[in-house]
Amino acid sequence: MSYSIRAARSGAAALSPPRRTAVVLGLVAALAGGTVVAQAPQATAATVQTSAIATTVATSTGVGPKTSLTISKRKVVQGLDARPVFRLAATTPAGKPLLGRAKLIVNGSVIATKTLNSSGVARWSPWWSTYRAGANYARVVVMPASSTGLSTKSTTTRTITVWKHPGAKVVHVAKRYIGYPYVSGGSSPSTGFDCSGLTSYVYKRALDKYLPRSSSEQRWSGTAVSRSNARSGDLIWTPGHVAIFIGSGMQIDAGKPATGVVKRQIWQSSPTFVRVRL
Repeated sequence: MSYSIRAARSGAAALSPPRRTAVVLGLVAALAGGTVVAQAPQATAATVQTSAIATTVATSTGVGPKTSLTISKRKVVQGLDARPVFRLAATTPAGKPLLGRAKLIVNGSVIATKTLNSSGVARWSPWWSTYRAGANYARVVVMPASSTGLSTKSTTTRTITVWKHPGAKVVHVAKRYIGYPYVSGGSSPSTGFDCSGLTSYVYKRALDKYLPRSSSEQRWSGTAVSRSNARSGDLIWTPGHVAIFIGSGMQIDAGKPATGVVKRQIWQSSPTFVRVRL
């Protein structure tokens, strides 16, 4: 009997721990004349709980929210126009308002980060000091709440043109017509320009400002300023001629048939610089 028990123990030692336990219990039960039933190990409460948590944790799907970025006006004149207003609307792929935040970036600088409201909307109206003269580049980065399971999404970059004073836009528009022909009495691209026809057309296009048709009347369409205080967009007036000052001693004017509309040095002797009233 002792030999049989030792042999059984030796054989059981080669088995895995759970299997070995079952064999030994069975042997003991057989020797004792009783019956023992070995059961497989049961999953613990901790194991079940961990499994449940794993199925409820939100993970990024790689899908971004749907976004729409609008700007109230993308070409503005400081001092004449209202500051541009940015409006972002964001939804989930299912069309529900997005939970999360969004930040506005202009020319590489973060302006402000805002929490999306209950409609998934955020608005910004940056101060004029945010912008530089000319083209400005803006974009909005959307940061969905972690509970949405959505990835970060950046909106398309938008360009905003800002003229820091009205005259800057006048110059911008005037440059379009360099090279157009000189035509006496002309006042449009389709007919050509004379000197006052050019200035009146440019001011109307740039600032929606009507100037008198003749150069002599345009002399009194604003306030005379000294040459040192002249600003781009001011008129340069001499008897019988008018031009547009563009800075650095230069002007754009419709001089004569031989030149057409041209950019050149100020050639007039002792001209009067006129700041047009807006």
